[in-house]
Amino acid sequence: MKITLLAVGSVSDGRVSGLCDEYRNRLGHHLSVDTKEVKKGRGNNPGSVMAEEADRLRDATPDGAVVVAMTEEGKAQTSPQVAQQVNRWMVNGRKHVAFYIGGAYGLDAGLKREADRRWSLSAMTFPHDIARMLLWEQLYRAMTIIRGKPYHK
Repeated sequence: MKITLLAVGSVSDGRVSGLCDEYRNRLGHHLSVDTKEVKKGRGNNPGSVMAEEADRLRDATPDGAVVVAMTEEGKAQTSPQVAQQVNRWMVNGRKHVAFYIGGAYGLDAGLKREADRRWSLSAMTFPHDIARMLLWEQLYRAMTIIRGKPYHK
């Protein structure tokens, strides 16, 4: 199975970028992984910015991928629940899962409705760079749970 993280913009902090790379590389020992970054929307109108970003995310989404929108109103998951879902996707032969992380205004409402799942990292708000790092870490943690490795305690 392949996991692609589709995100608006790029990680600006080198320290956070390093952690993203670390967890993505660790996960890459178990699954095929990729990051695709799309350009931020332009302008000051949140609706039009999110719509522009949504079009870019749709265009970058791999054909046939299960899409998970990361959004504050999504379903909160425990690490074992994430592991159970990743394991189900693998057992059921899903070839590709794509995760969306929006820009400064979040994800377009239509894009969230179109997603197969909506997950939340927390009830708290995080910078998008941190959200990206947390998602990579949780996906890596899920694989360690699935494989029975001692990382998850």
